[in-house]
Amino acid sequence: MPSGKNHLKAEIAALAAIIAITVGANFAFELANWEDEFRPLALVFSAAYLFSALLLSPDLDLARSDPHNRWGYLRVCWIPYAKLFRHRGLSHNPLIGPFSRLLYLGGWAASILAGLHYIFAVEMHFLRDGWDDVHAAPLWALSLGLILPNEIHILLDRAYNNPR
Repeated sequence: MPSGKNHLKAEIAALAAIIAITVGANFAFELANWEDEFRPLALVFSAAYLFSALLLSPDLDLARSDPHNRWGYLRVCWIPYAKLFRHRGLSHNPLIGPFSRLLYLGGWAASILAGLHYIFAVEMHFLRDGWDDVHAAPLWALSLGLILPNEIHILLDRAYNNPR
């Protein structure tokens, strides 16, 4: 079984390769304007990828793991998730796993925002206004960045468990 550090090394190496290939292809074939189109998407993808690789690993289903510990004091938020999902169960499913963690994290964020609204009467107009201006490309970059490290983690686990 690959250790958490080996998972992270593979995920970071994959990110470096993805960036090198896409930057090289962009400059070679002039696929997009660097300043206006490509760089912002690359930054969104890379930030989401690093966030996911470091903090949204499939190993959050373990009460003691590197990703769990990286949350610091907020790791207590992931204890119910670890109790809900057994290790290498649905949390390691290529489709259900990443979405379960994103939904779980979204549930915490929604609870915090609802609490702020209730306690301090904070208006959340930013949550409902401005969706007409959202473009598809940044959402794709964000989504791929959040999901891809999880898929690499799961592939490494499966390759190690089923060597052929």
